[in-house]
Amino acid sequence: MADILQRVMRDVRPSVRKRRDKMRDTWEFVAGPELAGETRPATLRAGVLTIEVRSTALLHELQGFRRDELLDRFLSEDPTGRVTGLRFRLGVF
Repeated sequence: MADILQRVMRDVRPSVRKRRDKMRDTWEFVAGPELAGETRPATLRAGVLTIEVRSTALLHELQGFRRDELLDRFLSEDPTGRVTGLRFRLGVF
């Protein structure tokens, strides 16, 4: 039984990794090099992509002024429907 589970998990991991990499690449393109260097995608839950941000000043700017713009740009690059909203939080990386 453990053998079967290991084989199934081995098959699942590449697709999960591929989706995560695609999400990261899309974010980096949408955010641009400067903003991408200060942020990173963290989680996707119930359609909401959480972006970690290095500084509180940038966090407030993104939450207050740029969320809709960045979401629109993200949706135009990734029309799969997996992402329906953006959330920002302070991160350490």
